[in-house]
Amino acid sequence: MNIYRILHLVASRRIPASVKLLGLCMMHLVGRRTIGIFMDPVLSCNLRCRMCYFSDAEKRKSMHGMITGSRLDAVARALYPRALKLQIGCGAEPTLYRNLAGIVRQGHAYGIPYISLTTNGQLIASGYVSLIDLVRAGLNEITVSVHGTSREIYEEMMPGATFDRLSGLIDCLIDVKSEFPGFKIRINYTVNSMNMYDLQGDCFWTLWKGLELDIVQLRPVQDMGRTDWNDFDMVSLKENYDSTIGNIIRGCKERGITCIAPGREQLDEVATLQDGVSSVIEDITYCYVSPEECYKSDFNPDNDTYESYHRRNATAIKLLKSVWSRKERMRNASKKLNYDVK
Repeated sequence: MNIYRILHLVASRRIPASVKLLGLCMMHLVGRRTIGIFMDPVLSCNLRCRMCYFSDAEKRKSMHGMITGSRLDAVARALYPRALKLQIGCGAEPTLYRNLAGIVRQGHAYGIPYISLTTNGQLIASGYVSLIDLVRAGLNEITVSVHGTSREIYEEMMPGATFDRLSGLIDCLIDVKSEFPGFKIRINYTVNSMNMYDLQGDCFWTLWKGLELDIVQLRPVQDMGRTDWNDFDMVSLKENYDSTIGNIIRGCKERGITCIAPGREQLDEVATLQDGVSSVIEDITYCYVSPEECYKSDFNPDNDTYESYHRRNATAIKLLKSVWSRKERMRNASKKLNYDVK
């Protein structure tokens, strides 16, 4: 399954909003897989990336807990049969969870078509977590957060990480890719005024030492609240767009790599109200799971299933109203940043 083809269709401006919503409504009604589950099995991190809320000592005090095995079983029974994708790791570091392979294996057993892991990769490089075991358990993709391609910038932006371990991780990825050619490798790079120059020239591509990348995602820095980073001005990113973000987009195109990145004009949309279609779709399909949360505030995986919850809330009727009512869609407008799948 090409999950990025699906993302491209959802983001396409050529497909009318009513068609997207009607398609979602029909899939919802006939019991097809429509939700993406985004899971933080442990609310902790081994790094203190400057633009992340884990860089704030007070915020870290409120972030704690680990999903129990019984909780995972309940979530799986309630939601996995309707899951199109399971992403392990959202804001915290999933490789700190002791039975990470068990989560992957369980998702695979429930037939989830696409299972991914988002990580800084430092514990994989150190040997604490075996990536090859995760792939054998059913992992389809790894997303590695890398916020600098030079030693100086990488270690400055990601306190607690070492460039030497990143180099070791790349060697590990090369080995895994050689054994499992279909395994996807995705790089997540949060662009800001300090690290954008690492995207110029061949700096970005030289780092990977011949590793075959499948997806590169460039995310302009966003204000996440209390963090160590406080420069959210998009002016420098816009002025240097062609030589930085634009340079990587062109490099991806030349190499046949999927690139997820905003256009220059979309940099202004970080804090701008967007069309509500994406918000309506997200409200139905986005499912966050952590030791403290599960899908919706009134959803209890011990008692609810996806089907019972949405019958109780008359979701199908609400979706149909959104199909025919532009007013209804605009009421749900969001501030989510737009990306293009290139």
